[in-house]
Amino acid sequence: MLSRIECDIAQDESDCAKIAAIVQRNILKISDGLVGDLHWYSQDARLVPGSLKIISVEKQGPNSFKLLYDYAWNLFSPCLDLNETVSQSERVSFHIEPGALVFDVIGNQRPSPADEL
Repeated sequence: MLSRIECDIAQDESDCAKIAAIVQRNILKISDGLVGDLHWYSQDARLVPGSLKIISVEKQGPNSFKLLYDYAWNLFSPCLDLNETVSQSERVSFHIEPGALVFDVIGNQRPSPADEL
């Protein structure tokens, strides 16, 4: 699954700090792809607002980069006496296309009961 950040960036840009700034300004646009479906853990799992942060952007090759980021998610269920917050670090590859950063995120939607049969 691909997630895109539309931006005015040169296709041969190699300044990782500049790219990280673009991603940080637009991170909410791709947050669903970066975090994925937290329902894998529980129906009550939620992303902690404002917790999605960039650790670094690393150049991998021509127009190819790796984004390291972390975020926190919370599991709150008063019936089960749960109130846990978990920090998680992840990485995703992306590349520059004309006018966009394209992230290769893994689709991890929870399967429906029909998928399980």
